[in-house]
Amino acid sequence: MASASTKLGDIEERFFECSLCLESLEDPKALPCLHRYCKKCIQKVIAKKEDKFNCPLCNEECDVPPEGVEGLKTDFFVKSVVEFLQLQDTFKKENVRRCRGCKDTKEVNSYCFKCKGFLCQHCYQFHLDNDMVEDHGPHLLDLQTVDVRSLTLEKLSSLTEDPRCAVHIKHMAQMCCETCGNLPTCVACCAFGEQKGHVTHEVKILAKSEGENLTAVMAELEECKNHLHELPKRVARVREELAANVKEGMSEYQDASERILEEGEDEKRLLRKQLEEILRRKKEDCNRLQRELEEEMERMREKYNKILREKEQHCDGEVQDVDEKTGLVDQKSSVEVEKLQQKLHGYEEEVKADLENNEKMITGVADHARHTMNRYENFTATAKTVQASHEEWTEEQCLPDITAAGKALVVDVGKEFGDLESLSKTGIRDSLLGNTIVITDSHESVVDIMGNGKGWQVDGITSSGNGDIIVTGYMSRYKSHITVINREGGVVRQNLIERVARYQYAPYRYCHSLSEHLTATACQSNQVGLYDHRNGEYVEKDIGDINVNWPGAVLSVATDKLRNIYVGGNKGEVLVLDDQLNYLRTIKLPEIIKYAFDLAVHDDHLIVCDYNAKRACAVTMQGKEAEVAYQFTGPDDEDWRPHSVCVDSTNHIYMLWWGRSGVRVLTQYSKDGLQLLATRQVDEEARCVATVGREEGEKLLVATVRSRKLYTFGLLKE
Repeated sequence: MASASTKLGDIEERFFECSLCLESLEDPKALPCLHRYCKKCIQKVIAKKEDKFNCPLCNEECDVPPEGVEGLKTDFFVKSVVEFLQLQDTFKKENVRRCRGCKDTKEVNSYCFKCKGFLCQHCYQFHLDNDMVEDHGPHLLDLQTVDVRSLTLEKLSSLTEDPRCAVHIKHMAQMCCETCGNLPTCVACCAFGEQKGHVTHEVKILAKSEGENLTAVMAELEECKNHLHELPKRVARVREELAANVKEGMSEYQDASERILEEGEDEKRLLRKQLEEILRRKKEDCNRLQRELEEEMERMREKYNKILREKEQHCDGEVQDVDEKTGLVDQKSSVEVEKLQQKLHGYEEEVKADLENNEKMITGVADHARHTMNRYENFTATAKTVQASHEEWTEEQCLPDITAAGKALVVDVGKEFGDLESLSKTGIRDSLLGNTIVITDSHESVVDIMGNGKGWQVDGITSSGNGDIIVTGYMSRYKSHITVINREGGVVRQNLIERVARYQYAPYRYCHSLSEHLTATACQSNQVGLYDHRNGEYVEKDIGDINVNWPGAVLSVATDKLRNIYVGGNKGEVLVLDDQLNYLRTIKLPEIIKYAFDLAVHDDHLIVCDYNAKRACAVTMQGKEAEVAYQFTGPDDEDWRPHSVCVDSTNHIYMLWWGRSGVRVLTQYSKDGLQLLATRQVDEEARCVATVGREEGEKLLVATVRSRKLYTFGLLKE
């Protein structure tokens, strides 16, 4: 750990190097993540971007200042250290220079940081003995006897002169003006000059406060750094489990294929045996009849000839029947084999896509761990180095940025990635062995959702990785609710959220699980937030602040395995956010879709329910403009409107349709979304659907809007 006695030689040289040009930092510019680059190097990076760019080391997204590279903050502390090291290197190469004191060119042996020049031995001694330059003494350095690499940070800070007032050059700056961007200033300017009425701080007090804030952040990081170090191990473990599951699944599929082929061969052998038995009986009958014919040749020739012909015709008919059956069996076996081969090909494509998707998400977690580790190491080195200087102006200038970066780092270090272990599963067994999911004919249970107050309703439902059920919806004209319930309908926790006054939309609220403990929720009155159902903590943002071009009201919310959040509205657009509620991009829906009443992510497609247009479609998610991949068929030829959709763990799709006269029908679709598998009529107040994982298996949930009933259907594997 850095301290007042920390030597420059103890700090790694790469701390003072630019990672782009690999040379000593020149006019270093610091990013919000605390990584530093030469001004000219980071200028090349920014020149290729318009409004945002990524840190070349940790990939942290940064805003491009309006002033360009000039708007990035100069790291004066690191700059002064680098300049000092360069000063020593220059002295080693050539010690005959122009003396700052006597102006003669001679051998110099010291440097005055107040005069900012080299001194000969005579002028150096004059600085030490003469009262006129008594204040220069603390800023003198004997370059012949001092090893720069053994110089402590505290000593280096004491050599350099504190900033002076920008107006009164002769006055030392005891104050710092926050209004003017932490500008050094004097007491006179604060009381009577340009900084009068501005927010100002005494440097010592401000440095102490910022130091305490940084100490608290570093303590918090120290507590959770084990979590960060453990993340790469979890990634490696998940990759191993994924490979093992794929290998085991492929083995099971090969065994199933061989078993089906063997069963076909067994059936063909049985039919051939039946044919041989018929031919054998035919031969025996013919021989027997031939003997009888010979014994009664004269008397019964015509009679036996007639019988013989009839028997031959009958046997020929049986032989023909058996031949036809054998041909049909051969044809059936060929068809089954062809189907099996097609299924194998389709499965291989499905597994390939599944593996690529899982590997992409695992790689994303690994990249996050690597980048966060890089940021953590850089943050720790920067913070400890600045703290060790014990120089108040350095602390005042650097610590606010370091603390802000530390707080952002705490958020990234604390990311749970609760879905990481699930990426080792590929759904191989269900796809290989032909397992399908069947909805039970009737609900297994129905409970009343309890709660406080009258008139509140359920507009959205989801579940978490630990089995919690979360319902959201309208509470009153000015409030919405987020409620955690148990399987009996009892309320575990309920939060009431105030509507933003500037929007006139009613506070209908929707939800979708984001991770094991977090739920993404959006309100029709244009708020989107994250809810932790362990403790009820809730953070939200106004969509108008996230994207000023958002055109209308919010109607739905969905998430994907990468923890992206999709917000649908009533103007044919879907907003895509990250798990920190930061804007990523906007997807423009096809012209035939205007109202995204509900959304669900299914493989590489986004399923959109447009209640007003009476259609549900799967659309592409790549690029800014989506295209229709396929359209879902309704329960029958009647007039139906899709209202809610969800996807189970095996990729089957479930959709709630509203019909005339209050009829509600639940439909189930195949994994590719092209085949309607089942329909079930449900409660006429049914509003939303979701799935929940339980010990006894996955279940399908259907919630009603005002009566607040929760129906549970079983999902059985066949």
